[in-house]
Amino acid sequence: MDFALFMERYGYKILLGIFAAVVIGIIAFVGFWAYTLLKMFGTVGLIVILGYALYAFLVQRRVLDAQAKAHGKYFYDPNYGKKR
Repeated sequence: MDFALFMERYGYKILLGIFAAVVIGIIAFVGFWAYTLLKMFGTVGLIVILGYALYAFLVQRRVLDAQAKAHGKYFYDPNYGKKR
């Protein structure tokens, strides 16, 4: 069996296994992190910290979109700054 036939037969299974291992590792890391926060700060602290992390994650995208739009207008709009 040559490499091309091996990858045709088992490549997607190997890729799926690697992807599943990465996803399970990420979920395990977040779960361990939440458990550690629960032990350190209690339930209220865990809820506050996870709420802050979720809020920062959601707001960060809007901030980056606004910055990209402003930079795109400033650098790539030929009529920027000219009176119309």
